[in-house]
Amino acid sequence: MSQGGRILVVDDSEIVLMRIRVELSSAGYDVVTTTQLVGTARHLRGCDLVIVDFFMPGLDGGAVLRSLKAALPAGERPPLFYLYTTDAGAGARYAELGFDGVFGRKGDLLALTPQVQAALRIRKLSGLSRARDKERKP
Repeated sequence: MSQGGRILVVDDSEIVLMRIRVELSSAGYDVVTTTQLVGTARHLRGCDLVIVDFFMPGLDGGAVLRSLKAALPAGERPPLFYLYTTDAGAGARYAELGFDGVFGRKGDLLALTPQVQAALRIRKLSGLSRARDKERKP
């Protein structure tokens, strides 16, 4: 596993996935990409962040998210789930759809890496906060 964290990206475009994989891998992340929904859950173990395209053939990102959350490994800290879209309407509904956040500039790879860094920093800080809370309890 890389120092940056493990990221799963689900999108129906191989070209988009290749571009994301190259960008985030060069930034130090362990990146797994897939266009497939069947069997995707096997990639969740040890994952820190899942990025899901909103528009998938026959499904939307909310349906993909529900499927992935239902398949989370028991006893493991769940990853963050982020919606990836250029659709401002879908982006505004990210929380209602069940996502932890939204990366709303799909295709802008220069924006993606800092957004991913910020999301993972928040995840790390929230984990540290929970660990401190556990230490304080008698």
